[in-house]
Amino acid sequence: MLKKEVRDIITKLLEKEGHFLAEVICKDWEEVVDKAAAPLIAEGAVEPQFVASAKEAAKQFGGYVVLIEDIAFFHGRPEAGVHEIGMTLVLLKDPVYLFEKRIKAAFLFAAVDNASHRNLLKALSWILNDDTCLERLRDGRDPETIMKRMKEVEAKHEVS
Repeated sequence: MLKKEVRDIITKLLEKEGHFLAEVICKDWEEVVDKAAAPLIAEGAVEPQFVASAKEAAKQFGGYVVLIEDIAFFHGRPEAGVHEIGMTLVLLKDPVYLFEKRIKAAFLFAAVDNASHRNLLKALSWILNDDTCLERLRDGRDPETIMKRMKEVEAKHEVS
């Protein structure tokens, strides 16, 4: 079990101004990373070199970044200029591809250390194990409905 402040972290991070982007048009997956990182850079959560780290990880691990059909998880190394935990979500108007894997929605997250990395992944796993949430992320047309469902999923988890 995670503490309440960790349990609710995904929706709290995505509720920040500019962190949940919908109907985004990108020519390729690298532009998705650039657009997803822009709010984190603007607020000082990450340095520009974090973007290069996230892109390099995607190139190195390829399809691994798209663990769930149509949904990508981009992230870079904490030592690549991460100052605070951050996350963004980009819903694409038209899919892009990373190698042969289609991307309709992409999360970009920045963790300050291994513990925060694990906590973000744990909280995100709750959301991504919910079929309704996955369906809404893939559809991508109604950010308010997506956020509402993510909050419902987070609320199901007990806190210690």
